[in-house]
Amino acid sequence: MNMTRKEIYDHIWTRTVQGFADDYDLNYPLLLRRIKEAGIPRPSRKEILFIRQGEAGLRAIHRPELPGNPDEEVKLTRRRDAKPMGTAGPSPQNETKGKKAAKKAPAEPEPEEPLPDEAPALIDYENHPRWTSLYFLPQAERRRVIRETEAIGIREGSLLHPKVMEFRKEIDAWQTQVEILGDESIADAIVDKPRIIERVSLECIERVLQILDSLYTSVELLGGNVLEDGSVVLHEQVVALKFTESRARVPVEPSVYDELSEEGAKQWTLHYTGKLTLSVGYLYSVRDRKKSRIEDRLGDTLELLFLTAFQLSQNREGDGDRRELDSFSRELERTEELVQQARDYEDAVRIRTLIKAVQKKLSTGELEYRDYFPTWAAWASEKAEWLDPTVGFRDAALGRRHDPILQPPKSDS
Repeated sequence: MNMTRKEIYDHIWTRTVQGFADDYDLNYPLLLRRIKEAGIPRPSRKEILFIRQGEAGLRAIHRPELPGNPDEEVKLTRRRDAKPMGTAGPSPQNETKGKKAAKKAPAEPEPEEPLPDEAPALIDYENHPRWTSLYFLPQAERRRVIRETEAIGIREGSLLHPKVMEFRKEIDAWQTQVEILGDESIADAIVDKPRIIERVSLECIERVLQILDSLYTSVELLGGNVLEDGSVVLHEQVVALKFTESRARVPVEPSVYDELSEEGAKQWTLHYTGKLTLSVGYLYSVRDRKKSRIEDRLGDTLELLFLTAFQLSQNREGDGDRRELDSFSRELERTEELVQQARDYEDAVRIRTLIKAVQKKLSTGELEYRDYFPTWAAWASEKAEWLDPTVGFRDAALGRRHDPILQPPKSDS
């Protein structure tokens, strides 16, 4: 049977490719091949979910344009067991007559072409490497998860997951503040840097969003949910996702401040390397390698999500394990805060050293604008006080950056 490219396009974007094949008794693998050869765009996994929701879902889909000649015909192959087109099942009164007619003139089925080379091979689930590692899942769910780990990949040309779109808006708002203020640390005091990119450079943000888009879509296809903070829920267990980009020491040329400072010139600085690590919960991580990136191992990441959820369900059966996990999380947050306080204190000391160096230059007549020095020195001193965690100064424009450094930690109760 033949159909135009426009007819096929309309069918698969209202009924999905599988639904179109079922409606017309078509050979599914050969239908995929014909659609690919004809250059007809297909809906992604996310768009298939909307199509299955009916009219409400169809209104939410952005259908791409059909390139090429819409009236060009495409040959389609029907299944071996398909009924002839245009024939209905025999009515009760004509059933005997229909059987006799079928014996006299048996209908020869349309010859079926051999499967193409790119047709998806059947998965031998019980011999699959992940069949053993996902032992805790029921067999039916285990097959679905394994099938999704083989199919998952970066989705090109599709609408982003709603949660990823929210992250993009938050990142755009933060970047706008950075551009206006010209300093990332000052921007953080006004608009919090999105937690999802807290330790990631601007160059890797798009990679992070694409990875999350694929993982979120697959998790929801497998019955999970995505929370507001970007964590995922599988089997009633919350699994956190965290991205970290490695940094390396890079030599730097000494600045004017370094030459004036009594502590000596700084010989190196830390620069992002572009290599990402995705932490899945507290136990597992997937990182960029020399010959592969996280995008190439999304199937492994999806497997780790289910494995982490299972282990959390086992660990949280006892209240003691849960308290231990919460205590570890709080201690980690306090340690990270302590490191930030040490960095801010170092910056405050550097500002005060700079003020003294400028004052020394003024006394020797090497610098001009003596009248402006008191105003500038007062302003710079306030910024040093604002950064210094031992002071906890509240700036009129920036607010308070640090609480008292010796404030007792909150009780576990």
